Parts: sequence; structure tokens; C-alpha cells
Amino acid sequence: MTTDQLKHILGNYKWSLLVAFIMLAMVGFGYKLARMIDEGDSKKVHAQQETIAILSEENNALTTKVNQLEVAVEIASLEAEKIVNTLSEQKKEIEAQQELISFYERVMAPEKTEDGFAIEGVEVFKLSDTTYQLRLVLLQSKQQKAVINGDLTIAIVGKKNGESITLKSGESSLLAENVKYRFRFFQAVNVTLTIDKDIDVESVEFTTSVYQYKTRKGTYEIGVPWSEALSVEIE
Repeated sequence: MTTDQLKHILGNYKWSLLVAFIMLAMVGFGYKLARMIDEGDSKKVHAQQETIAILSEENNALTTKVNQLEVAVEIASLEAEKIVNTLSEQKKEIEAQQELISFYERVMAPEKTEDGFAIEGVEVFKLSDTTYQLRLVLLQSKQQKAVINGDLTIAIVGKKNGESITLKSGESSLLAENVKYRFRFFQAVNVTLTIDKDIDVESVEFTTSVYQYKTRKGTYEIGVPWSEALSVEIE
């Protein structure tokens, strides 16, 4: 049946009502459909918001854990460094004590060494470009200790302008005179050396004839590399 036929059967008035009803029905259906779509979008947005909130909370928790781990790692690193430094300091202290014990053993227990005369603890400290402080200890290592005496010659061996050179105490500007000593157990020596800055020092050497009263007991010689004797700072 066509639209014209239906309009003829119903008449103009009824036809108008039918059209109006259909339009209202379509409007109502459209509104309901729009609300259903809107409610669906609202639920979707709400679900997305909940998901974002959950993810944000998890992210914050993970960030907090990462920060805590970083702090723990930093603390552990500092503690490890502190332990290493402490061990290093204790090792140095032990080595110093062992050297001191060894020194006193040679002084008080001479049977542990065969030499009757020894030089220990040679150290050089730079005071300026041309002056150096030399420290050392002379000791006697004999079971039956008697007073010994003598003159200690100090020599600096090195090179100047590519040529070998030797400076001796009592014979150059190095030191005005030899070091005189007289002791029974040990004697500390502390002198100032003058060395031109254009001299490349290689070693410091010591020579002495040891006397007991006026009787010569022997000759002692020793050389120490300059690099080993030179210290960084004065103690």
C-alpha cells in the first residue's frame, strides 16, 4: 500500500495525527538512544578515570620504592668507602708499629742483626727549591754495647747538565761539616742540606769509620735512593 492510498483511507486529519505520532516516537527513541550513548560514554570515562587513578597510585608506589633503593645504595656506598678508608688507615698504623717494633728490636735485641752499626729511618723533606731537611737515626747493634763515635759523611749523587756530580758534606755547600756522633744505643740526626735546583738528585749516601774510644772498629757505607727517602710533607 502506498502513502497516498493510506492517506486516502485515513483522511487528512488522521494522517496528520499518525505522522505526528511517528515523529514523536522517533524523537523519543532518539533521545533515549542519546541518553544510552551518553551513559555509556560516562561509564567509559569513569572506568578510564579509575584506571588512571590506579596506575597513578602504582606509579607513586614504584617511585617511592626506587627512591628508597637509591638512598639505600648511596648509604651502602658511603659505608663501604668508610670501611675501606678505615682498613687503609689501620693497615698504615700496623705497618708503622711494625717498623717501630723492628727498630727497637734492633736497638735492644742486637743478636737479630749481624752489623755493629746501622742507619735507619732515612727521610728527606723539601723546605724550598734549594733546601731540604734530612732525618735519620744512627744505632749500634751489638750485644755488648759500648760508646761509639765517629764522623758521618753525607753525599748527594746525581746529575747536573747531563753530567754526574757528587756533593759531600764538609767539601761543598751541601753541608758545612760532617755529622759527628757519639752514643751507646742510638742517636737521632736532623740536618739541613743545600742543593742547587738544577741538580737532578739520584741518591743520598752515607759513609763513616766507627770508633770505640780511639780504636777503629770498622767502616760503614749505605746508599738510599732519593725517591724512597723523599717524603711529601713534614711531620
